[in-house]
Amino acid sequence: MPNIVPEPGPSTRRRSGSSARRRAAADIASATLTQGMIRPDDPARDGVRLGMVAFVTMASGIGILALGAVAERAGIERWLGMGEMFRPIGKTFVTGARMPGAMLRALYEAGVVEPLFFAAAMALLIPPIAGIVASRPARPGLAPPKPAARIAAGIAATLVVAADLGIVSVATLTRRLTFDDVVLGDSAWVDAVRDVAAADTVAAILAILLAILIFRMPLDRWVRGLVGTISIATAVLLTGAAAASAGTLDFLESPRPVITTDLAGAGIAKLDVARTMDGGIAVLGPIDSDGSNQVRSSTVSPQRSVIPSDQGFFVIESMTITELLTTDSSGL
Repeated sequence: MPNIVPEPGPSTRRRSGSSARRRAAADIASATLTQGMIRPDDPARDGVRLGMVAFVTMASGIGILALGAVAERAGIERWLGMGEMFRPIGKTFVTGARMPGAMLRALYEAGVVEPLFFAAAMALLIPPIAGIVASRPARPGLAPPKPAARIAAGIAATLVVAADLGIVSVATLTRRLTFDDVVLGDSAWVDAVRDVAAADTVAAILAILLAILIFRMPLDRWVRGLVGTISIATAVLLTGAAAASAGTLDFLESPRPVITTDLAGAGIAKLDVARTMDGGIAVLGPIDSDGSNQVRSSTVSPQRSVIPSDQGFFVIESMTITELLTTDSSGL
């Protein structure tokens, strides 16, 4: 029989060749993807990753402990004015972990009371954030930055150094209140402590953003090293100052037990604030209490004192230092 099936024409052969090439390319891409997804275990790479995780974890723990220690020593103990207190490392770690939240809370509360303060803080933080987004560091293998970009980066680095010096000067000259500045029944001193904590938080955030900006700009290595060292030192100092002021505010607003040696309601109670190095209890008092063991207010200015820990006492309720020192007892 004659062959009645027509032979493929040129267009059919071209389509077949194109389909074959597409299938070959798809097979190669699939093989490459499979090879990239399924890699043999590399002990060296796994070791580096585990080392990075361990380093980040250790650095985070040390940073939290440092924040807690600064908040306790430079903030709480300085405000209380009773010398060094006994604080176990576990409590210091907890204090440090609370500091980021305490800083942001101080900033939020100050912004609620003074909206213009919050607006000014945002106005200070927006320029470095915009600079971080817009800047592009010089990288090996790429085209060097244009002369105009290098000149702008040098001017920006000079402004960053000036800003760091100004921030440190303002933070150093800021007056930080202590227990001796407390006026019984007046809350103005609490607002001052909160304002200082909020201002230190804004300064710390600004210093951190400026330090990041320095390493994003196309600068020479020696300029980046010099200015970066100044910026990092400023960020560390301002973060410590923010931790100290926020730790003081958190200390004042945290509930503490009100203790008394007579559960029958003899009328004398004191606020337990800390433990001394020799095992005593640092207290603020006396605090008036009625017969039902409920604290009313203080008729005299509470004084700092230390009582022995082996003395029997009872906890009748809890109260913050702010509530104790700002309660108006004139009408009682």
